[in-house]
Amino acid sequence: MVKIKPLDKIKAAYKDAATRVPTRYKEGIAATTGWKDKAIAGEALWAAKMREAIAAERRRKALEAVSEEEWKKKALELGAARIGPGMAANVDKHAKNYAPYREALAGLELPPREADPMANIDNRLKAVVRTLVEKKKELKG
Repeated sequence: MVKIKPLDKIKAAYKDAATRVPTRYKEGIAATTGWKDKAIAGEALWAAKMREAIAAERRRKALEAVSEEEWKKKALELGAARIGPGMAANVDKHAKNYAPYREALAGLELPPREADPMANIDNRLKAVVRTLVEKKKELKG
């Protein structure tokens, strides 16, 4: 038989670790250098692992293991608490990233509206979508 701690002790140790992990996480981030070059160099390995995960249907299996109620509970408890501060911390980044799209749309000349809503979709809406798609391709290369 394998000697293993009782579940209540494992749970208590995990709960205790949650008090120390944020500080260690910050220290680890501060000490990290060269992460981008290493990440780029690992592209082939990442792609291979993604193909492996797709072939094994890991995403589907993980999704099937979570109930709708559990997902909603976590999204409400964690996501709702994080989204506002995350957005507030990235206002300038959002503006910088959106600016090229705004400029592209500002330069777009649309034909006048017509009585036919389908014609407006073809002549106006599709022009907006096409402009945004082309700008994205230009920016992302």
